[in-house]
Amino acid sequence: MEDFLLALKPTFPDVQMNKSQVYPCTNLAVIETSYIMLEECACNQYHYIISMKQSPLVRMENKLHKLKEKSVFPCNPMQSHRIEDTGTIDFKAFILYFENTFLETMAEELFGNRNLVLKNNCFELSPGLRELIYTYIRECRAKQPGCSMMLESLSVQAAILLLRESYHNLSFSSYYPREYHDNKCIKKVIEYITDNFQSKISLSDLACETHYSQYHLLRLFKQYTGKTPFEFLLDLKIEKAKGLLQSTNFSIEQICDLCGFSGLSYFSQVFKKKTGLTPTQFKGQYNHASKLFFFNGKKYDFCSGLLNILIRLLFTYFK
Repeated sequence: MEDFLLALKPTFPDVQMNKSQVYPCTNLAVIETSYIMLEECACNQYHYIISMKQSPLVRMENKLHKLKEKSVFPCNPMQSHRIEDTGTIDFKAFILYFENTFLETMAEELFGNRNLVLKNNCFELSPGLRELIYTYIRECRAKQPGCSMMLESLSVQAAILLLRESYHNLSFSSYYPREYHDNKCIKKVIEYITDNFQSKISLSDLACETHYSQYHLLRLFKQYTGKTPFEFLLDLKIEKAKGLLQSTNFSIEQICDLCGFSGLSYFSQVFKKKTGLTPTQFKGQYNHASKLFFFNGKKYDFCSGLLNILIRLLFTYFK
């Protein structure tokens, strides 16, 4: 439950969380809010915006949608959207966030396909779904024995009702939408690290870039790359350093700074751990290799080798 709730937090500014009531369980979080968030946001979970009173316009991927009273508006993971500023309005809504795998599994049970894509079309809120939401909230508040089991049961019912009632608004693609959005997220993180490798990058910075929680991003990045973001950044810095050691006359200190390492000692330590050589040894090895040449199938050092070849040529000439 905590991991799912943490995954939602980067999506919202603190002011919205402070002005909203959050009711979470393992696979569903219901947010009751009257706060109109004008900032653009993108949540990494499937969610449904349920308007209870007159609502403003929602801009979703450059298209405006009017949320009618007692209507449901579906959103896919990482779809960027924001509320248009329409002045003073009496707004109240529930937002139902489902854990992605959970909702995809429900879709597979109902329709035999888990490759779920929600169409951004409003549909009417049914009395059954409305009552279920209020039952869920009452159960959260009461916290009676068996509460967690009741909430899990209600979350399954909510998912089934929403998928049934929005069946005409569903489509099934040839890829997993979650996997597609996760791939976009990882690509964005890699681009950010590559563009900013000389700067100090924190996991918090990356989480802000992707609207994912730090925990979820860390797990996802390692799943796709086999490394943590920090390990990926370190490997990138070492590769950049190797390139500079091979192709420039920069000093070790200059290369250390250019690659964003905090100090020369740390740079040398990490470089040796990754390559088996210190930066000085690596540069020396490369410089030595660049001074070698081949003659008659044999390898020679430039200075001593040239002298040796001249002696051999002279000996052959005067023989």
